[in-house]
Amino acid sequence: MSPLWQHRFIRAGFFGAIQFFILTTTAIFLYPGGTIHEPNLEQYSFFYNFFSDLGRTHTFDGTTNKVCHLIFKTTLTISGICIVLFFIALPGLFKDKGSKSLALITMIFGVLAGLSYIGIGHVPWNVDYWGHRFYVRVGFLAFLAMTLFYTLSIFKEKTYPNRYAFALAVFAIILLVQIIIMFCASNAWQSNEALFFQAVAQKVVVYAEIICMLYQSYAAMKLSDTIRKSG
Repeated sequence: MSPLWQHRFIRAGFFGAIQFFILTTTAIFLYPGGTIHEPNLEQYSFFYNFFSDLGRTHTFDGTTNKVCHLIFKTTLTISGICIVLFFIALPGLFKDKGSKSLALITMIFGVLAGLSYIGIGHVPWNVDYWGHRFYVRVGFLAFLAMTLFYTLSIFKEKTYPNRYAFALAVFAIILLVQIIIMFCASNAWQSNEALFFQAVAQKVVVYAEIICMLYQSYAAMKLSDTIRKSG
């Protein structure tokens, strides 16, 4: 890959995170309303709605959710593509043989996570609950594996500042906690308290992921600029 295209692919990671935040925030304000336990609620509840509720074709009381569904599907498709492009370009930033090998494994899991995010957007959970859940779980697990290998890649690469690896390690802990909650905590259908716990945990990890991608994209863009100018 030429340095110019590498730089463009890496910038996609930054763009993907920004557009996801903007479009999901827009969808939150346009969502007709309703949660699992309060279907007649007339607005999106930050603490009792999941992000995936934005992608439903209909809300819990049967109201059409066409606009938010389209926004959610669009933003996750863009996010997934941007993540795939970012991780395809990432190994080119590493020069050490060991770190490059780790970066290639990072790329595999990063691409898998990006494709899973596209799946999340295209399979609404009110249409195919098990299919949607499959993509969510694969996406989170792949992102965790990617984060671990990415962290190791940076630690082994002398030209890559370790502060970015430490940031990834912190995010990995947050994501691991969310995955444990997702697999082990009480099902959101059981009570409003369980729904609150699951929804808040999801918000924390999603916004942490946005910050993480912005920070890592910034670092990768700086390195890419250096490579492009030296080439």
